[in-house]
Formats: sequence, C-alpha cells, structure tokens
Amino acid sequence: MKFLPFLPVSAKRVLICIKRALPKALSLETAVMLFNSVTFYLSDRDGSISYLLMLKWLVILFFICWIFAAVVQLSRYYKNFFHRYDDEIIGKAFTGLNRKSAIFEKGLELFHNNDFRLALEIFTDLDDEKYLKTQQEQGVVSFYRGRCYDIMGAFPNALMCYEKAVENNFRHDIMPLLIAKTSFENGDTQRAVDIYKGLLDSERENRYERIVRTSLGHIYLKTGDSETALKWFQDAIDRHENYAEALAGAAIAQTTLHNFEEGDKLYRLALINNIENSENFTNYYKEIQAAALLESDYTIAK
Repeated sequence: MKFLPFLPVSAKRVLICIKRALPKALSLETAVMLFNSVTFYLSDRDGSISYLLMLKWLVILFFICWIFAAVVQLSRYYKNFFHRYDDEIIGKAFTGLNRKSAIFEKGLELFHNNDFRLALEIFTDLDDEKYLKTQQEQGVVSFYRGRCYDIMGAFPNALMCYEKAVENNFRHDIMPLLIAKTSFENGDTQRAVDIYKGLLDSERENRYERIVRTSLGHIYLKTGDSETALKWFQDAIDRHENYAEALAGAAIAQTTLHNFEEGDKLYRLALINNIENSENFTNYYKEIQAAALLESDYTIAK
C-alpha cells in the first residue's frame, strides 16, 4: 500500500474512517437542518436575518456531525485496522482514500449482511479493468466473488474465481478446502480427495485441518462408499475433530450399511453434542433411515 507510507497503521485507519464519514456527516447535517428549519432563523436586534451567523453555525454543525460520524465509523472496527469485517483475510488491500476502496467496503458490508447477489454485482464491477488494482487486491476481489458464487450454488464460477485468486497469490488456509469443495461439486471427486489428503500429509499446519476428515467422509458418503466414509468419520470421532459433525456423518453411514442400532446411537449423540441445524439433520437422517429400512425389508423378502 503506497498511501502515506510514513504514517503508522493506526493513523491511516483513522484517516480512512474520517474520509468515509464525510457523506454521513453531510446527510446528518441535512437531516438536522430540515428538522429545525422552522426554528433555525437567527436574527439581529433589528429583526433581520444574519446570514453570516447562520453560515457560521452551519459550518460548526457540519464539523460536529463529521466528528460524530467518524467516531461511529471507528467504533465499528473494534480491533481491526482497516476493514470492519475479515481484516485478517483482506489485510492491506483496499485501504486507500479512493473510489475502489469505498466500493469494496460497500460490497463487503452487503456480503456480511447475507445480500450475496448484490454483493456479487459490486465485486464483479470492481473486478473490471477500469479499476487499477494491486495483485493483492485482485486476489481479494476474486476470493469474494468466489464466495458469493459458492454460497449461491454456482460452483463452476466459484471454482474459477478461487483459482484466479490463487493465481494472484491470495494465500489463506481456507483456500484449498474451498477449491476441494467446489471441485467435488463440479464432479471432480478425485481432485477433491487429493487436496484433502494432501492437507493431512502436509507438514505445514492448517487451522482448518479439524474439518478435513469429516469432509472426506461426506465425499465418500455422497459417492456411495459408506464403508470408507465411516472410516473417516470414525477417525474424526477418535480425534474429537469436528465432533458433532463426525457423529452425524457416522450415523448416516451406519444407517446406510443397515446397522440401525448403531446409527440411532450415533444420531442421538450428534443431537446431544449440538449438531448444527439439528432439525435439518433429523429430517435427513429419518429419510435415509426409511430408505435403508425399505432396502433391508426388500432384501429379506427377496
């Protein structure tokens, strides 16, 4: 980042917040003026309006609003230096007092408010060549475009954006997992398995390694290899990694293998350990259980 390199990081953040508070200050002053339009007239002793005094108070009011808006902006950042969200991921990208940084912050706000479609439109516009970006900024934009596509289920587009982010040296522990996930969703199962197993074999520690074994379990479960899936889920259970999810996956795997008592036991343990979105998990488990029971009855009858 070349913006005022001689300033300490915290001072740059303050200046960024002051600049971004300007539109809010103008809107606040306008609102106050409209609210007090009837009582705002200032008169001299002879009853005439003092426009100079009015202008003076307008200027004072503007700076009060600006300071207030800047303080509000700063308070939203907490311990982050530049960005309200994902400061660790974004780093020093989009930290200038320029249009592209303001556009990015707007997209980031929409993304974290779950308005992924509109956020995608903003990130896509920002990805245009008309905005000169550093390699780091290009990687960040591609990453967030990929996240939007991924969440919306457009996996081919998501994978392309993730790969573009990596090409621009975007580095984060979550990236290989996202690429593995979208590769699998696009039908490239072997690539996904290779990425996950590569993370387990790597000497470099990955903070998301705790979900790799359950991710592999879900891949094998979805491809119909319940026995291999169960091995990965059991490995995660033994290590107490992603524990509730591992119990839930093992319950499904045991049920598809017609081990109904063991499946029910694991199902209850998953609920006791607060499996995420327990209602959906219960519905899914009951559907799998019903299908497995039908298969079992059909096999016995046959």
